[in-house]
Amino acid sequence: MIHRQTQTREYWSAYEFTQDDADFLSNYLLEAGSPKPLSDLAHAVIQHRTDKESAVVRRDLERRTIYQPKKTYKVGEEVMFSTLKLMAGRVIGLRPGHNPEKSSFDVITVELANGRKREFAANYAWPHRLNDDNILTTLNEGEVLKTPEELHGLYGANIAAVVDAGLVRNPEFMRIANEWFLRAMMAEVNVGHLNLAEAVLDMSGGGPLPTLTILQELGLPPEIAGNLQEISLNNALVRDERFDDVSLDDGISAWFLRRLEPPEVRIVPAALRPARFNGEKNISPELAQLAVELDDELSFDPDAPAEPAQSASLILTFPHRRAGTLGWSSRVSAVLPKVSKPRVPITFQDRSTGRQFVVWLVRDGRYIYGLGDWYRQNELPAGAFLELSRGQTDNVVLIDCKRRRPKKEWVHVAGNRDGHLRQETAQRQVACEFDELMAVFVDNPATLDGLRGDRPRDITQAVREAFPEIAKLSTQGNVHARTLYAVVNVITRATPLDVFAALQASGSYVPVGDNYWHLSESR
Repeated sequence: MIHRQTQTREYWSAYEFTQDDADFLSNYLLEAGSPKPLSDLAHAVIQHRTDKESAVVRRDLERRTIYQPKKTYKVGEEVMFSTLKLMAGRVIGLRPGHNPEKSSFDVITVELANGRKREFAANYAWPHRLNDDNILTTLNEGEVLKTPEELHGLYGANIAAVVDAGLVRNPEFMRIANEWFLRAMMAEVNVGHLNLAEAVLDMSGGGPLPTLTILQELGLPPEIAGNLQEISLNNALVRDERFDDVSLDDGISAWFLRRLEPPEVRIVPAALRPARFNGEKNISPELAQLAVELDDELSFDPDAPAEPAQSASLILTFPHRRAGTLGWSSRVSAVLPKVSKPRVPITFQDRSTGRQFVVWLVRDGRYIYGLGDWYRQNELPAGAFLELSRGQTDNVVLIDCKRRRPKKEWVHVAGNRDGHLRQETAQRQVACEFDELMAVFVDNPATLDGLRGDRPRDITQAVREAFPEIAKLSTQGNVHARTLYAVVNVITRATPLDVFAALQASGSYVPVGDNYWHLSESR
């Protein structure tokens, strides 16, 4: 049986990046003509090394004699031993053998490839398992070879790390974003080209523009293939702080001038900066379930896989109404295009009017910026029902609210009185459907900025301030947890989990059923 080293964990655990690997990857990238991710390079190295080992095995099998006791050998002859993992050796001696029970045979002395000398029977005509000629065609039996894909699945992470370190040390290679390419194949993009690219973007309001559109104005050498021009320009733009890569994950690069991006996509708006509850966050199962249903974006991991959905329904909260943003929650993520860049502009389209406008997906802040004008035009209060749905292309998302004929209704109106939240019931004109438990009408949202101050408020204090203002508007003095979450977020940005933990930990409030709470009689 042939024991191939590349099939073993020990071989890949001790793997080191060699010049042969570098030469191979250089040719690999030259033939590909485009950058490749590290995972592809690791797989290519595994394929290369297993192919090399197979070639050596085939060559050795063709060049050397496979040892069988029945054969005769000459001094100087090369022999391979199947019982020694196909180790090679050279016959250096020959003498008669002696066994009273057998007729004459020979003994050969062999110097093995590891330097040891051993003796083996030759010209031995009696039955022996190695004398079976089937051994010549069944050397691989008993060993099921793993494919390069299987080896990559087992050891690829370790190999990729070693390859990455080797490429970093080799000046022939260069990293482009998360991929590797050959430096010699890149077109030269100088300062003049970059200044011209800035001017092109400036003329377009900052962008976004795809790389190919910018290339049309730069005049790079025509003898360089178009795809290499694009790769070269992308590499130069990503290294220049004037330009921001705002590409969707569709493989088409797009660029924007950083100085023309809205400040709110680089710095989280004050209304969205969260406070945190520092105490124990042990809440009841009912409150935990409600927290999940509220789908607050601060409880969402943008790296978590999201099952695509055609549409998503959500409720506009006050912090987003104030900032002109929308939370990038798990439900919203299912409708949005896939994004891994920090900031990406896409198009929102009003489903009813067809009007389009640009919004920014801000990944780290988990919000969508650019809806302030749309909120004002539609006179939407906090608590309004919204719906997002997929457009005909990935970079277009439809947005709608449940519009209705405007009419006056009795609603809860929030205001700032001497630096404290005050709520009252009053009539206001309403032109959309809203969640009655979470609606907060505000005549001038800017006047409530003073409740928040220069930094997020303490959540326990915000709960203490919000609870009685809500309770006084109820004949029973009960406060629903959904309403408390909505109103606390008028005072300071907080997740449902933090609000509910502060509510339960205070000891001042008691549950009365269906997620309603009441001020404790002892208080």
